[in-house]
Amino acid sequence: MIKNLFKKSYSEKDFWNWFEKNSEDYFQLKESRYESLFNKLHSQLSKINPDLVFEFSAELDSGKREFIISADGIVSAFPDVIRLVEAAPELKNFNIIAFRQRGNEDEIQFNDVELNIDNMFFTYKNDQQNNLVNMIIYMKGFTEENEDFIDAAFILLDNLVGEYDVGVKIGEIEFRSYQGEKDAISIKELPAVIDAL
Repeated sequence: MIKNLFKKSYSEKDFWNWFEKNSEDYFQLKESRYESLFNKLHSQLSKINPDLVFEFSAELDSGKREFIISADGIVSAFPDVIRLVEAAPELKNFNIIAFRQRGNEDEIQFNDVELNIDNMFFTYKNDQQNNLVNMIIYMKGFTEENEDFIDAAFILLDNLVGEYDVGVKIGEIEFRSYQGEKDAISIKELPAVIDAL
């Protein structure tokens, strides 16, 4: 009787049981059903952690669709992403991926901001005590008043070095307008700096 008073917590297994039952809808991913399907999936993921988000690849890779589970850069949610992906069953139509991975996007359009990695530069210092890189990122056209620049920059950072590395290997980031600083190097060099940690 007392046991019934305590609601059973929603587990990773519960999530994957639900996803397996509905997986064909997410594999087919009909555009007319995006809103309904994504709302349902968001609701299920929120039971694990409300900060979790997801992405599906538009194209199939060897007959499989990529299903990316992300913490949207929120480091406190990283352990839940890892636990959920590790608990994933083998799904014939999906590759389950933890975190946004490195990609090859050179440009991002975010609201009114168009940001290209050719217009981004940085300086950095290694924080050896915490094994982090602290950075100043310089962007052409950057203004502090327009926060879309920072959101766009983080999307490009995820694309350059991957969401996990942005969360655990980069420490403090300061954003400034690029004024031809001589010590600043192209943001394209950042993956090598991060990999050297």
